[in-house]
Amino acid sequence: MTKKLLQISFTLFFIFQIQILSQTKPADLVIFNANVRTLDKKMPKAEAIAVSGNKISIVGTNKEIRELIGEKTKTIDAKGKLILPGFNDSHVHFLGIGRKFFSIDLKNVKTPLEAVEKIKFYVKFLPKNHWILGGFWDNANWNPNNLPTKELIDAATPENPVFIYKKNPNIALVNSLALKLAGFDKKGKEIKNGVIERDENGEPTGIIRGEAVRFMKAFTPKLSNKLESAAAETATNYAAFLGITSVQDVHSDDNTEIFRELQRQGKLKTRVYDCITLPNWEKLANAGIKHASGDAMVRRGCLKHFSDGEFEVLPDLLKMMIPADKADLQIMVHAIGNRANQVVLDAFEQVEKTNGKKDRRFRIEHAHNFRQEDLKRFSSTNTIASMQPHLFFGGVFNNSKPYRDLLASGAKISFGSDASITDFNPLLGIYAAVMQNNSKDSMDQSISVEEAVRAYTIGSAYAEFQENVKGTLTVGKLADMIILSEDIFTIPTEKIRETKVLTTIVDGKIVYQSK
Repeated sequence: MTKKLLQISFTLFFIFQIQILSQTKPADLVIFNANVRTLDKKMPKAEAIAVSGNKISIVGTNKEIRELIGEKTKTIDAKGKLILPGFNDSHVHFLGIGRKFFSIDLKNVKTPLEAVEKIKFYVKFLPKNHWILGGFWDNANWNPNNLPTKELIDAATPENPVFIYKKNPNIALVNSLALKLAGFDKKGKEIKNGVIERDENGEPTGIIRGEAVRFMKAFTPKLSNKLESAAAETATNYAAFLGITSVQDVHSDDNTEIFRELQRQGKLKTRVYDCITLPNWEKLANAGIKHASGDAMVRRGCLKHFSDGEFEVLPDLLKMMIPADKADLQIMVHAIGNRANQVVLDAFEQVEKTNGKKDRRFRIEHAHNFRQEDLKRFSSTNTIASMQPHLFFGGVFNNSKPYRDLLASGAKISFGSDASITDFNPLLGIYAAVMQNNSKDSMDQSISVEEAVRAYTIGSAYAEFQENVKGTLTVGKLADMIILSEDIFTIPTEKIRETKVLTTIVDGKIVYQSK
C-alpha cells in the first residue's frame, strides 16, 4: 500500500513539475507596457500579454510577462498604447475589396506628388508584379502642369507595372517596368500610328499615344482565376492594415479554394468564413459540411439569401430553409425595411417550429429599419442582427436607437462594413455606431464605445460560432490582436475615426506594422 502511495505521489509531483516548466517556458511573443483591453469580463484590463505558438498564453502584469522572455522571444514595447482583439467584419464582399485596388482614380489629383502618394498607397497592398491601371489624370489641373514622366512613379513602383490613362484615353503614362514588358524600352521600337515619346537621349519618357496605348493594353491582365487570387491577396493585405483579423464573406461566390491556396502559400493574413447562396445549400450538405466547418483560417457552412419583403415568397423560402437548417448549415438573409425584416423573422420562426430548437444562430444581414414590434423576435429566435453602422450613418431610422434597443432586448448584434460597397475601416463603423445614438437629450440611449467594439469583435465571433476561440484576449484563445495609435475609450468621439492601427497580429504572427 505504501509503495502504491509513493508511486501516486511521484506521478503527481512529476505532473506538477511539468506544469511549472510549461508555465515558465519562454513565450514566442511578448507585448509589455501596454493598455490591454481584453473584453473578457473576468479580467477586463492588463499591462502585458504573451503568445506561445498561435495562442495567448498569459495575460497579466509586466513583471509576470518579463519572466517569459527568452533568447528567441520577440518583444514589443507598446509604450502605453491600446491593445484590443483583432476586428472581425461580419459582412464583407472580400474579393471586391481587393478588386478596387486594380483601378486607381486620379481624376481629382491636383499635384504630381499627390498622384505619387496615391499610387504608393495602392502598391502597399497589391501583390508584386500586379498591374496598376485606371488613372484618368489631367496634368492641366496640376501645379506645375508639365506632362508627367516615368521617373515620377518609378521609385514608388519598382515591382508593379503601371499603365494609367490621361483624361484623354489616347494618352497614357507607364513606368519603366511596363515599358520593358512591352518592349518599348528598346531604342528602335516604333508602333504604327502610335507614339512612344523619348527624350534627347532616345530614352522613353513614359508617355505613350495612339496605337501605342492599345498595344500596351494587350499586356494587362484579363479576368481569370489568377486575377481573383490577386484580388484576395490584396484584400487580405488591406485588412491587416486596418486591424481586421477575421471577415465573414457574404458575397455568395464559392471562393474557398482561392483562400485555401493563399493559406498554403503563407499569404492569407485574415481568417475567412466563406458563404455561398441559399439555393445551393445541397452542395455543402452533400459534402457533409455543417456551419463553421474547416480550420482556424478558412471555414464554410454559411448560406446567404436576399429578402425584398414579399410575403408571397415565404413558401418557396421555407422549402430551402427547412432542409438547409436540418443539415446544420447557418442561414443569413439580407433584409432592409419593415416588411423585409418581418418576412425573414416569420420564416425563421417557422423553421424553428418545424425543426425544433437548437443552436442554429440565424442572421439578418443589415436588419435595417425593422418594426419596433419585431424587436423581441430577434432574441426569441436567437437571430443575430448583423449590422453596418457606417453604411447607414446619417440615414433615416424608423427605430431611432436600433443598436441600444437590440442590446437592451437581449438580442445579439455583430458589426461589419459591407465593403467594398462602403469603407472597410472598422474605426469608422465604431464611430458611426456611437454617434448614431448620441444626442444631448438622450445620452442614456447612446451605445458606448466598448459596446461598439464588442460588436466588432466578440459579437462578430459569436455570429460565426467562434466566440470560444477568438473575440477576446483570453488565455487559450487565438492570438489575434491589434495595437492602436490612440485610446479610443478615452479620446473625444470625433477622434475615433482618425485613429490608426500600428500593429496587427494574426495567429501569433505580426502581419502588419506601421513604419
